[in-house]
Amino acid sequence: MKFRKLAFKLHLYLGLVVGIFLAVIALTGSLLVFGPEIERFFNPQLLQVIPQAERIPLENVLQIVEKAYPHNQALSILLPRSAKEVCQVSMLSKSEEVVSVYVNPYSGKIKGARLDKETFTGFMFTLHAELAAGGFGHFVVGICGLVMLGLTFTGLVLWTGWRNLARGFSINWQAHWQRTVFDLHNVSGIISVAFLIFISATGTAIIFYTPFESALYWVTNEKPQPALTSHTQSSSSRQNLDEILDKVNTVWTEAKTTFISLPLTPEATFKVRKKFPTDSHPNGISTIYLDQYSGEILRADSVNSASVANRILNSLYPLHIGSYGGIYLRLVHAIAGLAAIVLFMTGVLMWRQRHLAKFYRKEARQQYEKLSPISQQWPWF
Repeated sequence: MKFRKLAFKLHLYLGLVVGIFLAVIALTGSLLVFGPEIERFFNPQLLQVIPQAERIPLENVLQIVEKAYPHNQALSILLPRSAKEVCQVSMLSKSEEVVSVYVNPYSGKIKGARLDKETFTGFMFTLHAELAAGGFGHFVVGICGLVMLGLTFTGLVLWTGWRNLARGFSINWQAHWQRTVFDLHNVSGIISVAFLIFISATGTAIIFYTPFESALYWVTNEKPQPALTSHTQSSSSRQNLDEILDKVNTVWTEAKTTFISLPLTPEATFKVRKKFPTDSHPNGISTIYLDQYSGEILRADSVNSASVANRILNSLYPLHIGSYGGIYLRLVHAIAGLAAIVLFMTGVLMWRQRHLAKFYRKEARQQYEKLSPISQQWPWF
């Protein structure tokens, strides 16, 4: 009983202190699960094109964008995932803001450009990952993830189903509203608990990625892959992007090339992502590193041959957004995020009612003591 009482106190006060932050994180996370689909639905003129017979060379796409935005530095290129999608070039502006430029891959026409932070997904991500408060907010989100884990485990301890399994999964809609709110809180929590643990644990690991990575390598007695550099040559220029694509397409031919990270310094390498049919990451996690001058393949890290530590690290993002099980599991993850909001609202209602009940009992006791002459003569009564 003492343990349950401690669990109740922790569950109550942790929920009251950070509940509003968890609600914001949960709502934005649920929306971000279907962020790409939402963006395409509201911006078809920007993100979709009419398929044609042949695409222009990727190097031409980059040159067109660099000519249109000469003061920006190209960071990466997201290749079209289907015949109807645009080619997206990410650039860094002089004010160090990320700009996304959308290009028709068939004609080379620039369809538009947006600051990442002003897009729907960019705005939602800023709230989700840092509560729109920069580095400090990022840290707070990580702490909220740990608190969410605490809430799920204390909630499991307090679940009424341990005493009566059927009661733990039922909601009495005909009872007084206070009882219905309690049942709704109880059932929402137990149904979503497994997904909330997955989401909060992986989200916390992503926020505190560096210490989590170090701890994981230590536990598994593994070492991270060494950093790679290009062999700088004064007379050489960067390799043509289409030549880079030709080389990476000879590696893992069953995987699709999805993303190219451009070298930003003379020593940096090309990093090309590829997605296997069975890969749960939206862009694929398998990476090929190439010398930016010679185009030589320096290393190829396949998701299928990764070490234990790297497999865990690679699974964090797919587990967090639910992409490891297709569209239906993504929907379940989104609903689990909404369940966290229901838990917060019903929890506040229960706390408020409990607080009011204590207040009314105290007020009634005070009224009784004022009206009772016996209580004035015999205060120990």
